[in-house]
Amino acid sequence: MSRLGDWLDERTGHRKLLAEALDEPVRGGARWAYVWGSALTLSFLVQAVTGWLLMTVYQPSATTAWSSVWYVQNRVSWGFVVRGLHHFGAQAMVVLLVAHLGQTAIYGAYRRPREMNWLLGLVLMGLTLGFALTGYLLPWDQKGYWATRVATNIAGSVPLVGPSLQRLLVGGSDYGHLTLTRFYGLHVALLPAALVLVLAAHVALFRRHGVTPPADANPEKTEPFYPRQLGKDLVVGLAILGVLFALTLREHGAPLDAPADPSSDYPARPEWYFLALFELLKFVPGHLEWIAALGLPLVLGGYLVALPFLDRGADARPSARLRLLAPLALVALGGAGLTWRSMSNDSADPAFLAARRVAEERAEHASKLADKGIPPAGPLAMLASDPATRGPQLFAKHCASCHRLGDVGPAADKASAPDLSGWGSRAWVAALLDDPDAIHLFGRTAMKGMMPSFKRAPADETEAATFKPLSSADETAIVDFLEAQARGDSAKGSEGEKQVKQRCTTCHRLDGEEPLDPESLAPELRGWASLAWTHAQIASPGGGKTYPAGVMSEKLEGHMPAFAETLEPKDLDLLAGWLHDTASRLPVATSKP
Repeated sequence: MSRLGDWLDERTGHRKLLAEALDEPVRGGARWAYVWGSALTLSFLVQAVTGWLLMTVYQPSATTAWSSVWYVQNRVSWGFVVRGLHHFGAQAMVVLLVAHLGQTAIYGAYRRPREMNWLLGLVLMGLTLGFALTGYLLPWDQKGYWATRVATNIAGSVPLVGPSLQRLLVGGSDYGHLTLTRFYGLHVALLPAALVLVLAAHVALFRRHGVTPPADANPEKTEPFYPRQLGKDLVVGLAILGVLFALTLREHGAPLDAPADPSSDYPARPEWYFLALFELLKFVPGHLEWIAALGLPLVLGGYLVALPFLDRGADARPSARLRLLAPLALVALGGAGLTWRSMSNDSADPAFLAARRVAEERAEHASKLADKGIPPAGPLAMLASDPATRGPQLFAKHCASCHRLGDVGPAADKASAPDLSGWGSRAWVAALLDDPDAIHLFGRTAMKGMMPSFKRAPADETEAATFKPLSSADETAIVDFLEAQARGDSAKGSEGEKQVKQRCTTCHRLDGEEPLDPESLAPELRGWASLAWTHAQIASPGGGKTYPAGVMSEKLEGHMPAFAETLEPKDLDLLAGWLHDTASRLPVATSKP
């Protein structure tokens, strides 16, 4: 080994390089307080290595970014580990940055002659936050997309230069391919190059001036970097790696929300290290948000830049600089308080928690759909053709202003159309036969009072005297028949069909035959609530397939419109299919007038 070392040293001079690195004198002796710079460098190396690995799979476009990240997370061997280390490593850099900044300020390591190194450290802090902001968008999921929109909108509100700055970041007026490629270019090219250059200068100046020992350290005591200080750095570095691996394995990588959808709603929140600023903006009027979002960080940055030039006292002890360090301590405490307040408010906000549950369900559902294959048009096309995703969106947009389904739509006392929860099920038919005027059925519609109860005596005493309630056997037969219609089974020749013809065709049509009452507005019962019936009703309520032709527009003012005129055929098919499959599975509403 000695001969091999001699041969290698003759050709590379590695022994001199190692001596320069390991024999560096550490004034005041090895200390745990000196580990933060090395820990930050290690974290950056983790980011660089994992980032390069992610770049081998990642595709920076609005149609492929989410798909490629999902592929890394779920298909690439150990891909979730690489992505998790990159995600949590970014957060570790922020934590270590604050720790390093605090240690440097307490020890007075910014004082003469180290002012330039302090300024370079502040530049490194800004670059690190730039990495966080630009990397946020790259998965092109809901969380990153909406958080980036908030950030760029705030930048756009700055007087004079704001709109131009926003267009430069976004790549135009719309968020899309150009936005993503610009952020990607910043994240993987410009920011890394700048950080490497500044970090090299920072380390060179650090080696020139050495560490700054605490004020009570023995100025005559020095020891080489190897072995004690190197050992402490390695212990902390291994501990950081252990934490990163533990978090990665616990979360199975990093979170991935549903694909970014500009037409959706999302409870946008930044990462925890920007929560303080997010919470602060709640106290500022909208047109002044840019002052808090950009002005306050600039003021804090300006104070940090001026700190070495303000601290000119001969006494290097921290107690002698309390008046200079106190503002930084107040900012740290204020930031921690605002972060805690933001988290507490969110955890106690039912609306936010409900929105988060919906977002998590969408993310999980999108991942399951992706498992079956993502079309070339991208994940949004995948979701647009999925009934479970697109159906609720179409219902909320086109139906929920009048109808209620589950917990979506107006309350029972405000709805102008039937509650569709349980529609097409046995329970819904039974409730209709019992009390058709119930507010969740027809209680607030123009059909109230048109259909009598088959089980409750009429209010009129003369009619009540001759009323005979529907027997259990006959009720079961009718319920069986109508439930069969909803399933798509005609049930022709059944006992239920006989009961319907006997009891219901006075008002209802069956197989298109006109009822005894030609002025009746009652719907066609053959195929009632089936997929075809549902599709025809949504497409054209007065088209003659579900209700009598023309009467909806002529006699029921304000009745539902013909959505065939406003919905694309594929959306009409999707909405009808989703509503038919979903409504009957829900419990029937029980609200009474």
